[in-house]
Order: sequence, then C-alpha cells, then structure tokens
Amino acid sequence: MIAPLRNTPTDQQPWEGSCKVKPWEYKICAVVPVLDTVIPLKIVVELLRHQTEKPYIVVVDTGSMPDKLLQIEAMRADDLEVHSIRLNGVLHPSDFPAIAMDLAFSLCRSPYMFCTHADCFIKRQDLLADMLVMCEECKAVGYEITPRKHEDWQGMLGHTCTMLDMQTMDICGAGWSLRRLATLFDIEDHKPNPMRPNWPDTELLLNYMLRNAGIEACIMGTEENFQRNVNEDFDHCRTLTGGLLYSPEYYHKAKRWVDDAMRQAKDRIADWEQTS
Repeated sequence: MIAPLRNTPTDQQPWEGSCKVKPWEYKICAVVPVLDTVIPLKIVVELLRHQTEKPYIVVVDTGSMPDKLLQIEAMRADDLEVHSIRLNGVLHPSDFPAIAMDLAFSLCRSPYMFCTHADCFIKRQDLLADMLVMCEECKAVGYEITPRKHEDWQGMLGHTCTMLDMQTMDICGAGWSLRRLATLFDIEDHKPNPMRPNWPDTELLLNYMLRNAGIEACIMGTEENFQRNVNEDFDHCRTLTGGLLYSPEYYHKAKRWVDDAMRQAKDRIADWEQTS
C-alpha cells in the first residue's frame, strides 16, 4: 500500500501506490494533528468516514509516546495516511501544530483541505459537503480563532473546523510556519514573548497571507478558549492535548468533556449507519 511500490515496472506507475481510490480522487483531504490522544482520534476519524462527502484522511502525529504512536500507525488504511514528526525541540509550543499543518499542505493531493483537531467531534453528517459548497465560492471558510490579545485577530480562521481551496492557497503562498511569520514581520525569532501575547500563533501566517491576497475568510461561527464549545456543527473540547501536556488539573476536566462527547459521537455514528 505504501508508495512507491517495489519491483513494479514503471509503466504500471508504482509511485501511485496500490489503493483503488487514489488520494487525489477525493475532493477533500481532512487533516488531523494528534499527540497521544488515540481513543478520541479514532472517534474523530469515524465521524469523518461517515460524512456524505467522504474525505481522504491524513493524521499527523506530533511526538506521541512510542506505544501511542504504534496505535496511531495501526490506523493506516486505504483512506488514511499516518505521518509522524519526531522533533528534538522547538522554539514555541505552537510550532508543533504549525509544522504539522505545513506538512499537511505539502501532503495534500485533493483540491480542498479540511482542518480539524483530535478533540473536535463533528455533529452533522453533511458538514463537509456544505463547507465544500461554501469554499467553492469564498476559498476559505470556517470558524474564527478564539479571542486574542492582538488587535487584528477578528475575522481570522482557526484550524478547528476550516475548509481551504488549495489552488488558492498555492497562489497566495499561504502556510503555517512560525519561523516564516517572524521573518515576514522582521522579528528576530518566534520564541514566546509576554510583550507579544498570542503572537506568533499557529494560524497567523495563513490569515495574513489570505489578507495580503485580498481574500476575506467566510466565518461560520466563534469559539471560546478553555471551554467545551458545542454548536450545530461540532463538539470541541478545548483543549485535551494542552491539558495533557501542561495542566493535569485542566486535563481531568477536559477528559470528562471528551468522554461525554465521545459517547454522544458514537450514538450519532450508530444513527447515521441506520439511516444510510
């Protein structure tokens, strides 16, 4: 399954792999960065697989423990790739998701990319199909980033639930790199700085490049930090991974949210399977 195929003549195009449906034959590539949270990830993936517009799924591990990584790697299938970033260190905690999303931009072989999290559980079976129609018109659509302390955050897309037209992203040079962001703003480095709270951040380069190209993002809704954000589109338990890494007390609260969100998600999947 993993390309290139070995011992295969070039006229059989071994670089295309053996999957019957190729990654570029899906309209949407759904990208999910993950760190250790295997069980929620599996539910997130099942919700994606039950969408009326089925995406090709790319999971990008950002440094999971070896036993967790083995479980994530075991999820590989014809419709799902697993990639792993094994870093010795970064300048900023947001480098992990930003590097994962930059890698995802390179990995994307579909016309559109859907960006989401491993603790965000889709609630509508037709969500991706509806967002695809919207994105064909406005090129970048999704939920706004949570409130920030820099003045220009409003109207910026997060990567909780966002759809992007990749041809447009290529034309305007969009990306996620914090290093590149710092370079463009003539900042020496992108280490956390209390004088620049929430700046840099994961989504900023993408949004600045969209604005520079005159592309106005279509905002579907808003979220709040450190809360369980539940709306008609998703149930997002912000943020399970952050709590796991930096705050055991908060993690236990977020874990209770996630456990409840997963129970509800399993019920939705069962309902969708009965009606399909």
